[in-house]
Amino acid sequence: MPWTISEIEEQWFGGAHLNWPTADVELAFEVATHLRGQDWVLGAEVDQSLMQFPGIGRRGGYSEFLRVYWFGIRMASILGAKGADELIRRVIADDPDASEEATAIHLLRSWASPTELEIEPDVKVGERDKRPDFRIRNDQGAWIYAEVTKLHRSNASTRVQKLLGRLSNRMMEVEKPFVLELILNREPAEDEEEAIINAAIGACDAREGQEVAVNDVASILVKVGDPSVVIPSLTPKDNQPRMALSSSVVGPGSPNRQLLARVPFADERAEEIIKREARQLPKDECGLVMVNVNSQPTAFESWAQRVPERFTATQHTRVAGVILFMHSTSPTEQGLAWLPYLKLIENPNAATRLPAWVPEGVERTRAKAKEISGRAG
Repeated sequence: MPWTISEIEEQWFGGAHLNWPTADVELAFEVATHLRGQDWVLGAEVDQSLMQFPGIGRRGGYSEFLRVYWFGIRMASILGAKGADELIRRVIADDPDASEEATAIHLLRSWASPTELEIEPDVKVGERDKRPDFRIRNDQGAWIYAEVTKLHRSNASTRVQKLLGRLSNRMMEVEKPFVLELILNREPAEDEEEAIINAAIGACDAREGQEVAVNDVASILVKVGDPSVVIPSLTPKDNQPRMALSSSVVGPGSPNRQLLARVPFADERAEEIIKREARQLPKDECGLVMVNVNSQPTAFESWAQRVPERFTATQHTRVAGVILFMHSTSPTEQGLAWLPYLKLIENPNAATRLPAWVPEGVERTRAKAKEISGRAG
């Protein structure tokens, strides 16, 4: 029997309404069942005690639903293409590279219909035979040859995240009500970090709107409001990309408090990654590099500044553009939404420019994400 949205809502959400496109959900579950079987789709039944909570059915709620949906909807974009069987086999085998390729294909094929797709086509790159991850075209137009990779968390980003974590943990231990916003101008030394903490603790007793400077390393703004809602107020004057972390304690028995901290951080790996991926792309065709930045979302800002510097008349001309992409769950008035966030950086010096359907598709996706979640990427 085919899956219906009502059955999915009953099994995974205990009958709670899922405000997602019905056709997409039913298609995803049908494809997942076809490729992986009913037992994989159903998974294990959850502890009966958890079913007392709203939105959790016998199949485990949102996370288990997303496991099936995300596999099925991407495979639906691949089925029938040349080379699809091998890519699907790799995804089922939990090959992380295959998963990224499947995501990139799904994004591109969701914009234009019909599109023709070939996975790992044989092409000549100079005197060598190469196999880009896939090629795609719309309405018999020019082929786009695509390479897909994932931007893993760097040592530098791990260091900065640990800094933000230390600041947050120390402030959440302060048993006072506060809403503070902390802007760091640079990474602090150990003694400066302690000075920032002391200044932030003192700011808990300051009046609303007061801004506290910590030498030349940081500024702290004293705010009021709902600590469960994050609203950035300070605009850094240096316009640098920043990594951010927000932490809150809200509830009875403890003072409500929130800290929003931001520190400059720019991912420096654009040149290295573009150079590596471009080697697989043919010189005189339209090339596209797609990068999953879920583990490093600051790349949306830092790469937008750094990648254009690499696009010169004599460098990376086979790359028509770079698409940064990630997915995340965003709360909306209609419930949880699974949204793609994209940024396209086009190369004005490319040997072959991207066809119009690609930038148009990116803009439509960004506009929809902004409409639903308030941010485009």
